[in-house]
Amino acid sequence: MNVLLAVCGSMATGPNLISMLRDIHYVAKIIGIDIDSENPGKFLVDNFHQAPKTDSKDYIPFVKNVCKIEEIDVILCTSTQNSLIPLKRHEKEFNDLGVLIPGTNLDDLLLANDKGSMLEKISSLNIKCPDYCIPKTEDDFDYFVDNHSEVVVKPRISSGSRGFKILKKEYVNDNQNIFDKLSNSFEMQSDEYKKIIIKNDNLSDIVMMDRLHGQDYSVYSLAEKGKPLVTIPFKRLNPKEGISLKSEVDMNVDVIDYVNEVIKAMSLDWVVNVQLFLTDDGIPYIYEINPRIAGSIILTAGANCNLLKYGLDLISNRELYINKPSYSKMIRYYTEILV
Repeated sequence: MNVLLAVCGSMATGPNLISMLRDIHYVAKIIGIDIDSENPGKFLVDNFHQAPKTDSKDYIPFVKNVCKIEEIDVILCTSTQNSLIPLKRHEKEFNDLGVLIPGTNLDDLLLANDKGSMLEKISSLNIKCPDYCIPKTEDDFDYFVDNHSEVVVKPRISSGSRGFKILKKEYVNDNQNIFDKLSNSFEMQSDEYKKIIIKNDNLSDIVMMDRLHGQDYSVYSLAEKGKPLVTIPFKRLNPKEGISLKSEVDMNVDVIDYVNEVIKAMSLDWVVNVQLFLTDDGIPYIYEINPRIAGSIILTAGANCNLLKYGLDLISNRELYINKPSYSKMIRYYTEILV
């Protein structure tokens, strides 16, 4: 099997996935593409091709050409916006070339990737989710802020911590040290935030949520057309800017049952990641779905339940033997590539 890794340059994702693919005996060749010609993944794959921007007319023809040259069997996408969605829009064309793009079908993928639409769907099915608002007017915005002690806002379509803010009703003390202000850059005064959003006509592009407290979880599942095959919850012990720096396996039954319910409701397929909080009273509340593989999936290999390998086994019609997940802990660090 020859694998194309789309957006191979992410420091938190590319090197991890490449190392996992190296350990799968039937993966013959790993090809990487990225718009950045000086990314770490470039020096770890077997061949690298610099890609045009994914929103350009040249992107799909470029990827098709790479697939032909490198005899690609499977494309793995590490970014929802910058690889999975653009490629899924042309999935039949790639299938006609003999190339698979595993993942949720396009309509369900777009729904899951939009945090506002996802919460609307979840709540309509009476699955617990945070109190939320997709503001259409200033009054909607003000009402939600006034009726919640802490409010989190985020673009409906984004990844990691991009655009994440915690809204405060009052201004930060002007006597506060400027460096303390900068270090707490996720916090913002609500009226100031509202002015910026309205000025840029982005009000309906955000989702507002009641701020959750408790244990943060990142949960990986392998699913087959809405049927969960195995689900592994990780406690996020030290998340920073949306990236898990320390995580450990915690096979919490309530979290597993909840995520399996979400997978069925959203018709998720293949390897997916669900992020949620388990509140102090033991209730899970979803806040995001990443319908793709990500770097922290390497913890599933540490748990002796390698979801990347199982996912590739599944789409290549190999026999699927799923181990019971065992305890494992991940401590992420960064290193350098010298070229």
